[in-house]
Amino acid sequence: MIVFRPMQPEDLELMYRWLNDDPVIREIWTQGEGRTRERIAAKYGPRLAGTDPTRSYIILCDGVPIGYTQWYLWRDYPGYAAHLGLEEVAASVDLFIGEAAYRYRGLGGGIIRQLLRDVVFAHPDPVSCVITPIEGNDIAIRAYEKAGYRHVRTLYGVPGEPGPVYLMRVGREEVVAADAE
Repeated sequence: MIVFRPMQPEDLELMYRWLNDDPVIREIWTQGEGRTRERIAAKYGPRLAGTDPTRSYIILCDGVPIGYTQWYLWRDYPGYAAHLGLEEVAASVDLFIGEAAYRYRGLGGGIIRQLLRDVVFAHPDPVSCVITPIEGNDIAIRAYEKAGYRHVRTLYGVPGEPGPVYLMRVGREEVVAADAE
């Protein structure tokens, strides 16, 4: 059973291990630099304090912490959102499975779908969830496709991104309708 627990200060040590343990996670989440405990505390501390609009969670599988996820509204990041050309209230999600024993087992799509249903679309504002994985991050793209996302377009020259991003979208109505069946 998958559960999303709000991130707690004691989870910073898990983040340190996860962000430095796997080369794929390190490359995508830290642009290959890795993270020190101090950098992790500086980045995630404001989220824990509620002063950052990104909401952070630990993914639990049968009570075991296996990964990290976050969600936010694009309107809270207007500089980046302007490059997406969004005209609706959209959320975004990011996640990784940090525990090696749970990686590459096909869990991502189901975790994303449940995150959308239980967390993101439980919030009244977003009408869609739009994500921007780096083009070529095939594992993430497949997981998002399994969760119902569709490719909208590829964006080039997005500030802060190391290359083109693969803009993908799923609507609230698609998640709600599919889960009602």
